[in-house]
Amino acid sequence: MHKVYLVDDDVFVRQGIHTLIDWESYGFNVCGEADNGEDALADILKLQPDLVVTDIRMPVIDGLDLVKHCKESMEQTPNFIVVSGYNDFQYAQRALRYGVKDFIVKPIDQNEFHQTLERIAAAIIKENQLKQLEDKAEAVSLIKDQIIRNQDLCEHKAKHPFFAAHSYTYVKVEMNGLNIDYQYYFEQMEQALQELKASNHYILFEEKMNCFGLIINDRFLTENNLSLHPFLLDLYKGLGLDLHIYCGETVDEVEQLPSSYKDAKKCVQYKYLFREPVISTSMTKEKEVFFIDLDQAYYDEMLAFIEEKNTERIEQQMHVMMKACKELHFARDAVRTMVNRLNHMVLKSIKDMDANEQNITNLKEMLEWDQYSLSLSQLKTVWFAFIIDAASILHQAYQNNGQGTIYQIKKYIHMHFDQPLTLKSIANTFYMNPVYMGQLFKKTYGVYFKDYILTVRMDEAKKLLRTTDMKVYEVAEHVGFTNPDYFVTQFEKIVKSTPSQYRKKLLNRIS
Repeated sequence: MHKVYLVDDDVFVRQGIHTLIDWESYGFNVCGEADNGEDALADILKLQPDLVVTDIRMPVIDGLDLVKHCKESMEQTPNFIVVSGYNDFQYAQRALRYGVKDFIVKPIDQNEFHQTLERIAAAIIKENQLKQLEDKAEAVSLIKDQIIRNQDLCEHKAKHPFFAAHSYTYVKVEMNGLNIDYQYYFEQMEQALQELKASNHYILFEEKMNCFGLIINDRFLTENNLSLHPFLLDLYKGLGLDLHIYCGETVDEVEQLPSSYKDAKKCVQYKYLFREPVISTSMTKEKEVFFIDLDQAYYDEMLAFIEEKNTERIEQQMHVMMKACKELHFARDAVRTMVNRLNHMVLKSIKDMDANEQNITNLKEMLEWDQYSLSLSQLKTVWFAFIIDAASILHQAYQNNGQGTIYQIKKYIHMHFDQPLTLKSIANTFYMNPVYMGQLFKKTYGVYFKDYILTVRMDEAKKLLRTTDMKVYEVAEHVGFTNPDYFVTQFEKIVKSTPSQYRKKLLNRIS
């Protein structure tokens, strides 16, 4: 109810206004009365009414001076209706200059007064809604400054009721899919939240392109008789949208929200490990994620199936790779890296065959997919379509391009570099003349066959020296050298340091 205060030095007039006017029908409740402007001013400053109905001629402070004093003393001035027994144009002119909503001449016409009340009530509602929007916008700005821009909350936070709570929780709401209408998602979420009580006790804003930030406090949950996790699950089900929701730890102070934000952000890395659409920190405490990669063998097998255009085996291998990621507790970003690494290999294969990768139907989506958020099923669908198109392009290139065989030889080297390889043995494997094969290899890749094998082996040797504690002779054997001394000589010739010196430099750099 809107509060109204009555001021008139005639007690019978005040009683008449109080009883004859249907205040409640227009959303008003009389909160006080006074018979002079001085007492009225003191009460108005204390009660902060929405509307003041005042006579003009009163002792001490008259009606218009009361309006003037209120405007000078109050941050939010009430609406005023001035009532006068005199139809004086100058009074009315001064009243309008002070921003008085209406000037009514006694005796009061009840219908006219009700019409004025209806108009003022609508204006108060509109003004309050605008004020709430402005306060909410200010609260959102303060929160974003604190969480995203790491700025301290300023003293203005007390203006909004959101800040008058005992606990707060940051929730990330991530929308899955490509080419999403984010405005539609936002409006659906806002509408679902507005249907609940305590709309001043949550904050919803766009955190980034594919993600909303939702902060709720304990008063929001209490007034709606809700507990946190069931509420988030019901929100997900009620919206009927493809979302993932990540919930940070609840904190006791609004200044601690950056901690809750970081918790929610960590939960995102568990996206492909849980089937549940709502992931909270309590679910992740006993389950660590890793930012690692799959062994090269996974990629080599997939590339072989792609080159064979074996759709069934491609689908199976994709399942195997995704299953391995889950069993090894890959973080979401590690899955992204794995997908992008294979895509890069595929596109490089197409380029090496002088084929056109632009013929891949969803090339743009696949190149940009990691800028968005995709569910696991969405990712598999987009990725599979990309790989199948790429396989068709490669297959056609092999049929049309005479270099298909030499490309297969290059792939064979990468898969068997740890074995004894000679120009003659590989030529026999691919039913080619060794001399012709050597010439074609040099013409195609700009390097001699023997030098290329050595480069591949040295690259693998450097990787093993960086990532394992294998002894030098073990590294030599692992990359296809039967003589460790010859390996050391070749390594020093290419890398400009011995294997031991190379490893020692890396360790010194790390330490």
